[in-house]
Amino acid sequence: MMMNLSYFKCLLYVVVMAMSVPSWAQKLVEATPDKNNQKVIKRYNRYHHPQRYSSGRSIGYTAVFGVKKNSVMSTADVEVNVVKRWVQDAAIDDMDNRLYFIEIKNKTDETIYIDKGNCYRIYNDSTRYCYFVPERDDTSSCQRIIAIPPHAKKNLSEYHAVLIKNGPYPELKIIDYPEDFNWDAKSAGVCEGLLQDLEVRSFTEDKSPYYRSFLITYSKEADFSTYSHLTIHFYMRQLIGAYYPELYKDIDIFDRLGGDEYTITNCEYGYGGVNRFRRIE
Repeated sequence: MMMNLSYFKCLLYVVVMAMSVPSWAQKLVEATPDKNNQKVIKRYNRYHHPQRYSSGRSIGYTAVFGVKKNSVMSTADVEVNVVKRWVQDAAIDDMDNRLYFIEIKNKTDETIYIDKGNCYRIYNDSTRYCYFVPERDDTSSCQRIIAIPPHAKKNLSEYHAVLIKNGPYPELKIIDYPEDFNWDAKSAGVCEGLLQDLEVRSFTEDKSPYYRSFLITYSKEADFSTYSHLTIHFYMRQLIGAYYPELYKDIDIFDRLGGDEYTITNCEYGYGGVNRFRRIE
């Protein structure tokens, strides 16, 4: 009797877990780009900052990112775009930050499901950031599965931060955080004084100093019995020198330089898209 009871408890546990966690049936359906895919990619590759030179040596840089042609951004089921918007800082009332959001559009008449536990941001050094890890504090209150109704749009992640310490040095707990496209100058081989003010260096998708990719897992089935991977590869297309980063503090740099809504650049607190190097005396 005790053995039967133990068996029943074990069976009940398995059933409950199967109902609450996506059951991967190991059937991967290849995400095939549709005829709209290259059109979507070209949106992010059309901006080119003109070559200009100034006498000042740059002490900061901004980077323009493009999308590699082998990326999949549009299929018969979904279309993925990177949208930017200004979000108020959770710690400083009068400061907004420009953040990017991975926006997923459901193109079908059925519900599309996104599994954040199998969605990744892949950095230049190939390290991966998973959008849902139960053991990580900043995902503890986030849902793993995103359900997108027919012909609707939802973001892969949102900006949600809680102020846990106020005062002159406020501290935040990040609950959910979108994209920023910041990059590490050292790993990209960029140093202070490399360029003149407004000088431009251009790169190809095969020879670029910096990359970032995104892998998105989606399904038409709530239990993920079949699923697809969609991968987008970004690369640094242009590097622009900036002599006085302070000039960009109160204006988005591409309002000044002529970018459009699909121009993807790094963004920094208070610098409107300029990476600044600190001088070491």
